[in-house]
Amino acid sequence: MVPPMKIHLVTVVGSNVELLPHMLAHYAAFGFDSLVVNAHLESHDDPLFMKIQAIGREFGAEVCSVFIGKWLQSVNPFLYAHTQRQKPGDWFVLADVDEFQIYPEGIRPFFARMDRRGFDFVEGCMIDRVARDGGFPEIKSDEAIWKQFPLAGLVTYPILKGNILKVVAARGFVKLAPGQHSTLGGNRPPRDEVYIPVHHFKWWKGVVERLRKRVELYKLYKEPIWLESQRFLDYYERHNGKIDVLDPSFFLAESTTDYPLWGVVKNRVLSLARSQGL
Repeated sequence: MVPPMKIHLVTVVGSNVELLPHMLAHYAAFGFDSLVVNAHLESHDDPLFMKIQAIGREFGAEVCSVFIGKWLQSVNPFLYAHTQRQKPGDWFVLADVDEFQIYPEGIRPFFARMDRRGFDFVEGCMIDRVARDGGFPEIKSDEAIWKQFPLAGLVTYPILKGNILKVVAARGFVKLAPGQHSTLGGNRPPRDEVYIPVHHFKWWKGVVERLRKRVELYKLYKEPIWLESQRFLDYYERHNGKIDVLDPSFFLAESTTDYPLWGVVKNRVLSLARSQGL
């Protein structure tokens, strides 16, 4: 007898937990077989761990591993891979704590369809969420995150020149490239047919300081990704400490979980990906 399909949510949490309750609430509603959290701490006595555990318990999420060390580019893929290897035949939805995926149907019929067609992973791209005035407000615990950041569009790619392509889900045996931007094998559905929007809640209070620290760290370890963070810091200085929400190149629009310009932006992103051989 073929065992029933299992689907898990896996994430990595470090630095702060302000978004974690919103993120776990979002994914808990999907009906996963498990919600799995990997904790990334800076020290053995990091108080963040107790906070992660408490929030996890509230939503039935399990802390399955703890990594202690610097937040280098290679850490997230290592932790995701560690979790996936435990159950190589299962499906894993892969989401950083600031990434909220939206599926066109329930996850069980969706992944059952992927299984029937012989696919091993699914892709999508990031849609940035921005405060209405372009500022960087605190995260409120008692208000829906979609209302706190009501504008959706492209910020990461035009400003940071960052890679916004994501592997949103994969079977446990699929090997991920750094950043979950691609895989090292496996079959995927045609992007024109199946492509998942990933709402990206990065632009909130403290992001500038976090990016400044990231520049220092990545420069120290000679990781060229520091340039992406520096591009945003330069933009921030040029635009008086805000994102210009009127810039048409950002395709910003009022949005709940549905982004009204998704069709336009998806086609643009896929065209750019093809032109770059991605």
